[in-house]
Amino acid sequence: MRFSGILTAAAVAALVAAPAAANPLSRILAKSGLTPQDTNIMRQAEQSLLAQAQGGNGKRAKWSNPDSGAHGEVNVAGKEGDCVLLQHQAFLKDDQTPKQVRRKFCPSEGKWLLSQ
Repeated sequence: MRFSGILTAAAVAALVAAPAAANPLSRILAKSGLTPQDTNIMRQAEQSLLAQAQGGNGKRAKWSNPDSGAHGEVNVAGKEGDCVLLQHQAFLKDDQTPKQVRRKFCPSEGKWLLSQ
């Protein structure tokens, strides 16, 4: 599994209310309502922002999955030193209650790594 796949799993775990330690990833995915394809599309939007992270606060990337009906956006919410804070907001089909998560990425050896 590529490291980006691990980051995707972390994003999904953060989007749901249940503690990740108490449930296997498959159960977390099932409870979130997001499909693996949704999380891949979310990750692509996230990566596009990280690629242009020097742009600063307010930059946004929208995403949607016509197959599942899920959609959302990720935006640059701020910076902490060299690190970038990204705010995710995701909507499931026919549900107007957003699932939100803020994630922090820091540069390391030319790559963006998820930070605590």
